[in-house]
Amino acid sequence: MKILFRTVGVILVSVELLLTTGCVNPDGSQNNTGTGALIGGAFGALAGAAGGGRYAGQRALVGALAGALVGGLVGNMMDREQQERLRQQSPQTLQTIQHNDYVAQQQSAAAQPTAAPTSVQPAPEQNLNYTPITVEDIKALTAAGVKTDAINQEITTSQSKYSPQDIAAAQQANVDPAVIACMKNHAS
Repeated sequence: MKILFRTVGVILVSVELLLTTGCVNPDGSQNNTGTGALIGGAFGALAGAAGGGRYAGQRALVGALAGALVGGLVGNMMDREQQERLRQQSPQTLQTIQHNDYVAQQQSAAAQPTAAPTSVQPAPEQNLNYTPITVEDIKALTAAGVKTDAINQEITTSQSKYSPQDIAAAQQANVDPAVIACMKNHAS
């Protein structure tokens, strides 16, 4: 019985942490697949432990696995639906986001230390720059159902700068106030 309470306590704390943070990709964008898997796994473990009786530990494990699988599938479907809506509504915005993700990955890889020096000379550095996220891109991301935090992360990652006219245009388009605040933080 003591183990059950301890297990339930750990699961509840884990769920609370997951609900407040969520999962992100290495470039900082939201990852519904990872978030769904973690939340599904936590709730599955909680349900398995609660209904498990003397086999609570085993059922919590089975519940966690089943919940993680279902949550991951649902989250992945959400990610794909957002991307497809964005592809249909604004292919240029999707191209900008994909380019910026590529630049972030290249910069992350370049920052990783190598294991051992080699005699082969590395290829010359390409001049990879972020493409700014425009007000039109922000409108497209909003229309595609991309979360506010993900839009703000794209603004920050791309190092975009906004004029007072850009901010006014976003306000007139009923862009989320949190995104407007992020734009103000990146004013030119």
